[in-house]
Amino acid sequence: MAFDGILSLLIWQFFIPRFVVGFVQSTLYSIFIRAGDPKPAVGSAKFVKHRKQILMTLYTAYFLFSLYEITHDIESAGNLYKDLGVPLDVDDRKLQSRFRRLTIQYHPDKINSSADRDAANSYYVHLLEARDTIVDSVKRFAYDRFGPGVLQCGKKCLTTRDYVEHSLQGTLLQYVAIIVGLAGANALGYFNEGAYWRYLAVLALMTMETRIALRPDHPPALVKIFNPLLTTFSQHAPYLPFQIVTLLRRGTYTLAIYLQLLIPLYRIQPQQTNAEGEEEAIHKQLDRLTQLAKDAQVDASRLLELEVIPFKADDRLRGDVKNALKGYLVNNMIHGKPEVRNAMGMSLAKRRAGAPAGARGTK
Repeated sequence: MAFDGILSLLIWQFFIPRFVVGFVQSTLYSIFIRAGDPKPAVGSAKFVKHRKQILMTLYTAYFLFSLYEITHDIESAGNLYKDLGVPLDVDDRKLQSRFRRLTIQYHPDKINSSADRDAANSYYVHLLEARDTIVDSVKRFAYDRFGPGVLQCGKKCLTTRDYVEHSLQGTLLQYVAIIVGLAGANALGYFNEGAYWRYLAVLALMTMETRIALRPDHPPALVKIFNPLLTTFSQHAPYLPFQIVTLLRRGTYTLAIYLQLLIPLYRIQPQQTNAEGEEEAIHKQLDRLTQLAKDAQVDASRLLELEVIPFKADDRLRGDVKNALKGYLVNNMIHGKPEVRNAMGMSLAKRRAGAPAGARGTK
């Protein structure tokens, strides 16, 4: 369980923001932006906005998946009532009747194969221990509230008080360790934002677990609201108190990480605001330059028309002027560039190198 929590934290804090979001963003750009169209530059306001939206979507999706994983783990682990196929409020008479039918079905003496007999023997022993736990009112009380781990108390726990004290000591130590860890992190400057709500959630969970442990019956909210809704809208079996505690513990931990990562994404950072203003100013300046270029082109066309008015009547003279202008542009504007001169020199050198020796001598 501790390893699962560490792995989940690494996925939240490291894997999603550093790897998944970049891959998803580049994939979406390649799908929704046509080839040849510019993509938002890295660090631009649009790029940051898209990244924030993708991060929020990924965090929400992983949060929902984590909740599903928690409920799936609880359902997979099952409970003794589910293994025996009896309701949570089963009485001793119905339990014994059900166990007799299971004995007829799973007793090792009914199995012929030795390999199957070993498996059947293990399963039958499990059913026998489950029956003994539910029949014993003290063990049943402890199991419903603290789960299968409490049964390992062994001979140290004989009464209900023994089981409650044994379990609450471990539970309270865990919560004290959590509070001390949060206080240490706050002292070092970590998790200061929302610290009040974290402490409140820890104290609420601790109070809830203590109250469930000390109740003589199952919590009414579990029996009258949660379990009916659970069995109506899903295939899950009704939850015992220790299962709802597991759900709330892991769900609260996951929700805390989710909110810690999601809430900062709603902030408007000054860098993003400045980037938006700079991008808008650049677009305005480009529009002005484009308009100036168009105006300059119009003025140049008008001046050129004025210059060639004297030559419009004479076609031969107009052709001579055109050729002269062309020669001037080629000789002075194009040939004068260093790149053109270098290219012409290299072309002439290649021609000379490829010519026969006699031809070079003649020249």
